[in-house]
Formats: sequence, C-alpha cells, structure tokens
Amino acid sequence: MSDQTPPVAAANATRADALALNDLTVIGLMHAHDGPAALLRSPRGQIARVQVGAAIFGVTITAIGEGQVIMTTRGGQTRAVTVAGS
Repeated sequence: MSDQTPPVAAANATRADALALNDLTVIGLMHAHDGPAALLRSPRGQIARVQVGAAIFGVTITAIGEGQVIMTTRGGQTRAVTVAGS
C-alpha cells in the first residue's frame, strides 16, 4: 500500500466547490468488516461514519451502495445523495 495520495483524490480535495457546504454531503463510501459504511458531512461541518439503520443529522440511512446513500427524512421523504465530486 502506498503512502501517497492518488492524483485524482488530491485534485478533488483541493477544489473550492467540491462540497455543498449548506447540505448533507456524502464524503465517501467504504466496505467495513461489519458491512457497507459511509462518511457524511452535515451542514454544520460535523463528520459521521454511518451504516444502514443509523439515525443522524435528521435522517435515517436506509441503503448504502453504488456511489450513493439512500436516506429517509423525519417527514418520510426518501432521497439519494451521491458521493461528493462524482
């Protein structure tokens, strides 16, 4: 495994408009030992690692996969949020 950041990741990390700072954003997806997980950033700048079933930032995570996180709001609306920059 290399200690260097891949060029694509470095370019995305330094883009001024890479994240929508005023909305819930998916920073990345991962395959953890206990199932799929995602990193979310709240509009307040809080970062959380979540899995299916987690209730955080006013939503419940209903699915994680294929470059997106599916979530349900407290009001019952379902929305899909894709990974930032993709």
